[in-house]
Amino acid sequence: GMVAQNAFLSTTGPEMWFPSGAFEGELGVQAPVGFWDPLGLAADGDADNFRRRRAVELKHGRICMLACVGYIVPEYFRWPGYLSPAQGIKFSDVPHGIAAVTKVPLEGWLQIGLFLGHYE
Repeated sequence: GMVAQNAFLSTTGPEMWFPSGAFEGELGVQAPVGFWDPLGLAADGDADNFRRRRAVELKHGRICMLACVGYIVPEYFRWPGYLSPAQGIKFSDVPHGIAAVTKVPLEGWLQIGLFLGHYE
C-alpha cells in the first residue's frame, strides 16, 4: 500500500494530499481537500496545461455520457426498418451491448468512424 504509493508518487506525506498550488482558486476546489492532484500533473503551475487538461476532461466526460445513453436507449427504442437491406439485417435483429459488434456490417462501422472523424 504505502510502499507502492511512495514508489509511484514519491511521497506519502501531507503534501500529496494537501498540495499548495497555483490552482487553489479554480472552480471545483472544495474544502477540506482543496485542489486535489494526487499524481502531481499540475505541480509545475502551467496554466495552459491546466486549461488543456480541464478541457480534455470535460470532453471525455461528455463522450462517456453519450456512450451511456447509447447503451441505455436501445433497451427501450429500436429504429424501424433495415440496418442493411442488402444483407437483410433489421435494426430489431441487432443485439444489445458488445454483441452488436459482430452483427453490424463493416460498411456500417466505416460510416460510424467517418461520422465521428468528421464530428471531431
